[in-house]
Amino acid sequence: MSQPLTPICVIGAGTMGRGIAQVALASGHPVHLVDPDKGQLDSARSEIAARLGRKDPTAPALVESRLLTLTDVTQAPPDTRTIVVEAILERLDVKQEILRRAAEHFGPTCILATNTSSLSITAIAAGTPDPSRVVGMHFFNPVPVMKLVEVVRGLQTSDEIVDTIADLAVRWGKSVAHVRSAPGFIVNRVARAFYGESLRLVEERAATAETIDELMRSAGGFRMGPFELMDLIGNDVNFAVTQTVWTSYHYDPRFAPSLIQSELIAAGRLGRKTGRGYYEYGEGSERPLPRAAKVPTEAAARATRVVLHGSDEQLETLLTRSGTEFDRAENDTPRVEFVGMGAVMVTGGRSAREESSRRGEPVLILDRCLDPATASAVALASTDTTLTATVVALLDRARIRAFPVADVPGLVVARVLSMIANEAWEAVYHGVATPDDIDTAMRLGTNYPMGPFAWSARWSTRGVLELLDALWSSYRDPRYRASHALRSAALDTSAVNRR
Repeated sequence: MSQPLTPICVIGAGTMGRGIAQVALASGHPVHLVDPDKGQLDSARSEIAARLGRKDPTAPALVESRLLTLTDVTQAPPDTRTIVVEAILERLDVKQEILRRAAEHFGPTCILATNTSSLSITAIAAGTPDPSRVVGMHFFNPVPVMKLVEVVRGLQTSDEIVDTIADLAVRWGKSVAHVRSAPGFIVNRVARAFYGESLRLVEERAATAETIDELMRSAGGFRMGPFELMDLIGNDVNFAVTQTVWTSYHYDPRFAPSLIQSELIAAGRLGRKTGRGYYEYGEGSERPLPRAAKVPTEAAARATRVVLHGSDEQLETLLTRSGTEFDRAENDTPRVEFVGMGAVMVTGGRSAREESSRRGEPVLILDRCLDPATASAVALASTDTTLTATVVALLDRARIRAFPVADVPGLVVARVLSMIANEAWEAVYHGVATPDDIDTAMRLGTNYPMGPFAWSARWSTRGVLELLDALWSSYRDPRYRASHALRSAALDTSAVNRR
């Protein structure tokens, strides 16, 4: 006769705790759900039964028989095989105390997992009788839907405990990303640039929030732009995570919070939950639309001979999508030449003014598209109105809306994505996680269109490095310093191919 499944003791019956309990119940485990608030426990039981019952009419009865709700961990059956999963307040002293009590109750062979999103696993474990049995098991909300679990190893966590929790997560239908305990783990660390660099662009008045959101969706392939996502998460929550990561990394400029966001919080504009954040959500409110460039008449946009110089997938795809006939000139700086008019280049991090000065002709800079074949919008900056009109008309024929933005280094998508990629390379450099685990975490934990190492390969590590170096050259801000790991990979031209 097979042994019953391991008992799971979930401590905390809030949103995350009840989600974890639901997943464990659905996988057949007996679950003990602990919370000092009896009303919270009753609400959790009803919600779990209702959600499971949508797929299985017998689920409510199974919940009744397998889910035990308790107001104190010492009321749980003292089975030494128990796996504890803590999902309570993000306070180190509180987590240490509840896990210490759980360890004393269930005995020396129980496993203590914490769902912390920001605290050090090593620090939490230090307050327990046996730090080797403490591990991070970081779920994402909503737990029953999101596939990612970050399994986080503290300084003293044993290999056996890591393997046991990773196997458990896989049996629960999750994908695992292995992480060494470091501030923000993978997702909350690497994702900071998605918000922080977008906020920096607004601070520079390079583009509006609605324009950046549109570009990140329609050129970057993201499901939501950074500002609408911050409004959904809650600006207070997003700011708190940023501040925690920033202080944990000893105020590294890469993670610095934004004054714009702190001002919104001071005004009570927390996002959807208060009816107003970067956008308004009250009854009858309408989100402002980003302003695309007006498409000129065909006569005003008629170009002379068009030549594609060098090799650039994005430029060639845009010309092909627009039905433009063009000649080729190999082995030259990648650009589209409108003969007698000027050049169009994909951003390498320098402004249109700088490129125009270097080349001695009008230059229009296009932002990067993650997938030029499917992009439906792109940012641009130009030194010449006639060249702009010609390119806007060409993009329109390719069914791509053009969004003029301020002539800032790196424009929007290229700048934000290069910063995300740089942080991913830095995490690898410091042994926090592998490239594959980081790509998995960012795709499944944040719904990114692909992982940062995948787009490093698509753009080339050398291209990402050149963009970051150009940002550093322009701003002299240490937030734009390139990771040594990225620089090394860019110098090794076969590094991406070996992955």
